[in-house]
Amino acid sequence: MSEQVNNSKSQTGATAREVCIHIARELSTLVKHTLGPNGLDNMLVDTAGDSVITNDGATIIKQSAIDHAVAKVIMQVAKTQEEQCYDGTTSSLILTGEMMEQAAGLLKNKIHPTKIALGFQIAALKAEEMLLDMGTEADEEMLNLVAQTAMTGKSAEADKEHLADICVEVAMAADIEDINIVQRPNGKVMESTAIAGLLIDGEKLDHVMPDAVENPKIGLIAADIDIPDYAQQLNVQLNDNSGVKDFIDSRNAQLVEIGERLVATGLNVLFCSRELHPAIIEHLASNNVYAVRRVRRSDMEALANATEGRIVMNIDTFSSKDLGSAGLLEEVNIGERPMIKITGTPNESTVSVLVRAPTHHVVEEIKRAFDDAIGVVSIANEDQSVVPGGGAPYMQLSTKLKEYAATVGGREQMAVEAFANALEVIPKTLAANSGLDPIDAMIALRKAHSAEDGWKYGVNVNDGTASNMLAEKVVEPKRVVAQAIRSAADISAQLIRIELITTAKALSEIGDDDFQF
Repeated sequence: MSEQVNNSKSQTGATAREVCIHIARELSTLVKHTLGPNGLDNMLVDTAGDSVITNDGATIIKQSAIDHAVAKVIMQVAKTQEEQCYDGTTSSLILTGEMMEQAAGLLKNKIHPTKIALGFQIAALKAEEMLLDMGTEADEEMLNLVAQTAMTGKSAEADKEHLADICVEVAMAADIEDINIVQRPNGKVMESTAIAGLLIDGEKLDHVMPDAVENPKIGLIAADIDIPDYAQQLNVQLNDNSGVKDFIDSRNAQLVEIGERLVATGLNVLFCSRELHPAIIEHLASNNVYAVRRVRRSDMEALANATEGRIVMNIDTFSSKDLGSAGLLEEVNIGERPMIKITGTPNESTVSVLVRAPTHHVVEEIKRAFDDAIGVVSIANEDQSVVPGGGAPYMQLSTKLKEYAATVGGREQMAVEAFANALEVIPKTLAANSGLDPIDAMIALRKAHSAEDGWKYGVNVNDGTASNMLAEKVVEPKRVVAQAIRSAADISAQLIRIELITTAKALSEIGDDDFQF
């Protein structure tokens, strides 16, 4: 993936397509071993030596050092999958890699790229149509199983039943944008819990500030609360000590004035995403104002959503109209450091989940798994439809598409068959990652899927047989499968049509849509 396209060398025809196929294969290999309950982890290490250990496909792609142009195009598959479905990122990348591999075989047989692209699109549309006939209704029990399936094979698996209960409770009580997930290490996973209201990782800046504030009026400022930068970069010449004193007094007066303007708005709680000058902190504390600095952007957005306050970027425009409200703000001790708990918010559906785990690395991975689980439970609840896991829908679609291919005229028929073969990569990979023989697993699956209820059967990762995944309590949202197939088909069809890769001049800026030579 280190190969670059530059001014001295362009890539044309077969070479360009070979690059696309190679990159798709490499990205697939990057995440392939992480698929399924027995998938393994990746360790990502940055230049500072800090590391992330995860088997979450979205995290691996997002944090890997990937700079190839074609790779960035394929990464849009992962981004779309994560944004739309919260899970299935690994499957979508594996499918993309396999579809490009199948396309390579067709190219060797002199099938024109446009025929391959058209065949893939035909197959994808038919697959979506066939998928409508599969699945079962998503009741509360099924939603719980969706959450457990999403966390299987990750650090959260040992406590997945407890976490799944929280997932379902929260997902059914609130919209996903109203759910705030926070993490805190040095605890047990079983201590994870959900509360009605908002939890923010932070604490007051001065010990004289109150520990609790009833009916808080909350200010949200995303800027440094200090003397403006231009006022700090002045060159001042002073002739005596009185001049120094006057200069210091003048600066302190400016800082106090900023503090007074803030207090005058009526706020008694302030969240700032940047820095607060110590003099302003002291002034706020003397006026019994609770203040927090360096608040994460995601927490600021959650606060704005829950309290109906407005995030202000310039303290000069801050006014009482921007204040949010709540019933109670209090500091609660969780582990070694306190957290801020806000209840009685105007947005009554606001809910927070506190994720606990023994170490920093583990709690981060469990939070990622829980975040995915919350997402898939939410979309399953929204769509009211789930399908069996274990690669069952991919195998069923592969079987049906092979039958359908015979009705497709022209060379597109071969592309539809290749698409069907590509779908088998998911059950094959599940079997391989579990130390099983993929050939034996596929033989068992093909036999099971010849029956009328074959759509329920997927790979049993314990013994390699074909098992009823509904009976095994392994299910996933139908949307995850549909989106993975659609995204992989679209990007594969797009890449296989590339004839020439060259270096472009700087692309248009936002708002610049003029065509110029």
